[in-house]
Amino acid sequence: MNTISSFTRGAMKVRAARAVALFGAILLVLVWVAIVVSLVSEHRRVLAAARSDTANLARAFDEHIQRTIAGLDQTLLYLRAEFQQAPERFDLNRSVANSVILKRVSVQIARIDANGWLADSNVPGFKSMDLSDREHFRVHRQGGPDQLFVSKPVLGRASGKWSIQLTRRLDDRAGNFAGVLVISLDPNYLGEFYSTIDTGLDGAIALVGSDGIARVVSNGGGKYLGQSLEGGLLRDAVQNRQTVTMDSCGPFDGQERLISVRPLSSVPLSLMVGRSRAEVLTSFDESVVWHLALGGAVTLALGAALMVLYRLVRTQEAIAADLAVKKSELLASRARLRRYVADLERIAEVAAHDLQEPLRRVVAYAQLLSSHASSALDDEGRDYMAHVVDGAQRMRKLVKDLESFVAVDQIPAVEEPVNSGAAITSAMDRLSEVIHQANATIVVEPLPQVMVDEKALTEIFTQLLDNAIRYAADGRRPVIRVSARRDGDSQVFSVADNGVGIDARDRVKLFEIFHRLSGIQGGEGGTGIGLAIVRRMVEHMGGRVWVQSNPGQGSIFSFSLPVADAKAVEDREVFAA
Repeated sequence: MNTISSFTRGAMKVRAARAVALFGAILLVLVWVAIVVSLVSEHRRVLAAARSDTANLARAFDEHIQRTIAGLDQTLLYLRAEFQQAPERFDLNRSVANSVILKRVSVQIARIDANGWLADSNVPGFKSMDLSDREHFRVHRQGGPDQLFVSKPVLGRASGKWSIQLTRRLDDRAGNFAGVLVISLDPNYLGEFYSTIDTGLDGAIALVGSDGIARVVSNGGGKYLGQSLEGGLLRDAVQNRQTVTMDSCGPFDGQERLISVRPLSSVPLSLMVGRSRAEVLTSFDESVVWHLALGGAVTLALGAALMVLYRLVRTQEAIAADLAVKKSELLASRARLRRYVADLERIAEVAAHDLQEPLRRVVAYAQLLSSHASSALDDEGRDYMAHVVDGAQRMRKLVKDLESFVAVDQIPAVEEPVNSGAAITSAMDRLSEVIHQANATIVVEPLPQVMVDEKALTEIFTQLLDNAIRYAADGRRPVIRVSARRDGDSQVFSVADNGVGIDARDRVKLFEIFHRLSGIQGGEGGTGIGLAIVRRMVEHMGGRVWVQSNPGQGSIFSFSLPVADAKAVEDREVFAA
């Protein structure tokens, strides 16, 4: 059985440990899943906000560039109209002399004649030179729709600076090709403007033609001017004039950026605004650190709590297992005890009933033998015979008391209240001879009704009165007072005497069966069962019994019994009437 119990306890501990471990693992997984979900959501939110901001910046730059180009184109159209009205009187420098804006945004304003030679320029001391090989000249000489042309970045031969050529075709009065008007846009002007807008340390802005050639790049100090976009999503977006925001590597420096592409509506150019992905995610990186720190702290706290819980569960399971074992042992002991009690009760019942008849015969024949043989016996023989008769009588009384002790469990339940005064009267009638011989005085105060068996109550009073008379003080007339008082839901009865009293050492076992007071006059005649009968009867009827005593000052034996229901008594009296 011990092996099985140990195995059971071990299995319970394993199950409990697995349950705690599984619970802890699930809890930690849920914590980290929540952290990951939160980080993913935060990552998406940050990128979405950054894409929106980048697209808004591209829109703002788009409007500025279009206004700039539109203003320059208006200047070209004005100059062309002035030229075509009177070509022989056209003076370029006089026409643009008062334009501060043109001087700030342009490197050069020039006119190329129909043969491709530089005919006029606002650059002081310019020299005429052949520019017929320039793309912006060839495009207009070949004909085609009358529209503004924006060239790739070129190094000016007259100005010696990089510029973007914005050109318009010139015609004479007959409508024949008469040359090209050119405004060389300074890329640094756009670059300086872009630098005033915060796109981050590694942000970039580029103006790219539909041919994929960069016209303006805000970073790199001009080294990326004229470079072509490599194939990919960015080049496709520029060529197809799409408005799109994407994650991509920078087309020129290879850095990872959020890039917003926006085509210009008036010219075949697209604006690209890029913000460093690393800078955009700086706040997210800080959030990651915070989440990881929080997750670590929660993990440590949960781990400690789970360890405590694990130990508590192990302790609880161990206690539960031990209690289960103890319970099974207790039930087994209880079953054995019930068998022992049943056997003892059977033995007591046999002793109480089956020994009555043999003892009656022993007493009767011993008394007959003592009467018939008294003349034939000497004094010593008659003394022996007296001892035999006395022993037989004491044994008969012991068996009778034992029968009363065993019969306590047979006390019936009552449905009507009992007058306790009648019970004390019956007890006094039983002991009338003993009371008379002891010349005892018994004072009975008014007694209440109680819900107990009358015969049992009579037996209780009989035992207590007999005990009070037997242990009367030497040379003192026995005076016994019987009283009652209400104490909550109980009636407390008291039997007070003026006898020898009881020492504190004897009061401990006073109500145990077969316990008799030794060394006290009157104690030899008792069986040691009387007070045990009183205790068992009182407890059987729902009360308790106790004693108060001092040696030489008498004793007060008290016991409590259930109070009779006054309303029930009244109802029965009304019904009987």
